[in-house]
Amino acid sequence: MPEALLRAERISVRYGRVDALHPLSLAAEPASLTLVLGPNGAGKTTLMKALAGAVELRSGAIWLRGREISALPAHRRVRTGIALVPEGRGRLPGLTVLDNLVLGHNGASRERRRARDGDIDEALALFPALKPRLNQDCSTLSGGEMQMLAIARALLAKPHILLLDEPSLGLAPLAIARVYEALAKLLDQGLGMVLVEQKAVPLRAARETTIVLRNGRAVFQEARRPDVDELAQLYLGARAA
Repeated sequence: MPEALLRAERISVRYGRVDALHPLSLAAEPASLTLVLGPNGAGKTTLMKALAGAVELRSGAIWLRGREISALPAHRRVRTGIALVPEGRGRLPGLTVLDNLVLGHNGASRERRRARDGDIDEALALFPALKPRLNQDCSTLSGGEMQMLAIARALLAKPHILLLDEPSLGLAPLAIARVYEALAKLLDQGLGMVLVEQKAVPLRAARETTIVLRNGRAVFQEARRPDVDELAQLYLGARAA
């Protein structure tokens, strides 16, 4: 079996007196997809923030490529090889598309960073719609273009694993198709992904795990996807793990 890129052991998060994420373990490998599903308020975004270092763990530990990163802040986790595309696309108004891409490139570790122009050209090859927009304020982009930019910016940090929080949220069907086409290429190239959505996604990997969260707990965690009826039961609480 390939070495786990990302491994979390019984991580949990509490906001004040509220348990937002109950102890959960996961492992993500190269070219693997970990799909995290669940209704609003299920704890999906909290899980992603915990993996990325944006919230403090109450318990548990996280390793990236065999190195424990539980105590590292978010910006240092980026340099170790983990990148988050947040819900809402993390737009940076007032900056151009090119400014965003340069920021992403600057986040890469020196060991993995290559010539800036070459890295940016590689990202633009994945999302050609951004190329004529390089000098445009990113706040003027369409929703689909903003999502492409957010993913491209994250990729320029040269991650070993990519975390994506609801990349299809608010996008038109054509934009969703383009985003997921690019994600499929990245999986084929060996990138590991942890992907959050509210419903099933048009993306498959040879190695994948589905986690369904409800009220901060994993009520389903298997190397398969639940069908529509099973997923509805899990969302409504008709079935326990």
